Amino acid sequence: MNYCDTDADLNDVESHLRNKSMGLYPVQWSPMLRSIERLSGMVTNLRRRALRKAGWKAVVSEQIVEGALVLRHLRPGDLQVLDFGGYESLLPLTISALGHDVTVLDQRVYPFKGPRLRGLTADLFGEHPLAPKSYDLVLSVSTIEHLGLGRYKDAQLQEGDKLGVERLWQLVRPGGRLMATVPAGRPRVQRGYRTYDEARLRDVFPQMTTTSWFSKDGRFGTWSPSSADAVAELAYREPEGHLPVEAVAFVICEKP
Repeated sequence: MNYCDTDADLNDVESHLRNKSMGLYPVQWSPMLRSIERLSGMVTNLRRRALRKAGWKAVVSEQIVEGALVLRHLRPGDLQVLDFGGYESLLPLTISALGHDVTVLDQRVYPFKGPRLRGLTADLFGEHPLAPKSYDLVLSVSTIEHLGLGRYKDAQLQEGDKLGVERLWQLVRPGGRLMATVPAGRPRVQRGYRTYDEARLRDVFPQMTTTSWFSKDGRFGTWSPSSADAVAELAYREPEGHLPVEAVAFVICEKP
């Protein structure tokens, strides 16, 4: 089963590919900008015609599950939140809008800020100003699986995921939590990311109290709750392709 209605028009589906949470608009329109806008519209129409002729299906990524899980498990007492690896995410904006103070730690410059939101550009494995035991919640969505593999110009480290979690765990205060999502499936390394079964999760994450599994039936399938056994031997159909993940594990670790 695919998410898209078989009778859906491509124009209707593509309207949902745009991020409606944010938009960039010119302060002042120039003749060049207006010309570019017209050309952009022409290219979009040509692409849609080509897609209709070729045939198409929608691939829905694991992010549809991850963001919902994080928000479901937020606590009012999570006053200080660290989002590790949130450079490409709008989730820090959402969490800060709900009244939590959020710091985004990434090697890349996080482009947004607000009264309860700040970015910190630093390497988790290098020097940074974050004090141990200073966060109620340390959050990492679809990032830990990349650590130590050099895909994002980071240092190549054996068991970089495990070492990274150890560093993040040091930042959690007593009574606080580490919350993370990673791709699930048969343990392996591919195209700069890892996949995890239950045994590997327990090796990497300390003090796990909650583990949830979600998967979809193939690349074009729909997401639904799953189990550790169901995804243990899962091999992705297109592990090197765009949006390859077909199962995800959600982990909560609680520090005594």
